[in-house]
Amino acid sequence: MNFIKQIERFQMINKLIREQRTGSPVEFASRLGISRRQLYAHFEELKLLGLEVSYSRKINSFYFNNRKHLKIEFNLEVLENEEKNKTFGGKCINLLQCFFYARNDHHLAV
Repeated sequence: MNFIKQIERFQMINKLIREQRTGSPVEFASRLGISRRQLYAHFEELKLLGLEVSYSRKINSFYFNNRKHLKIEFNLEVLENEEKNKTFGGKCINLLQCFFYARNDHHLAV
């Protein structure tokens, strides 16, 4: 799966769970264009990040049961040579040099 598509999928998962509008597991997976098995694999990835997802039959939706949610930001910009040299991590692709990094409120994590 390409990187941008994966980001978009996690944005949609986050949005629908926060709004408690996912529907049943089958409906949610169908809405995302993935299998139910893939949906639960994504939930396992979220769990590794500290986000626990549960399902409520009463509201017919998944929800974050620890009141946390994802904050996903994606920024694409052209870097000058001087700025590229200051950036650590990432991956070089033939046509486009890309740098990916993780950030929290206090420092950059490479």
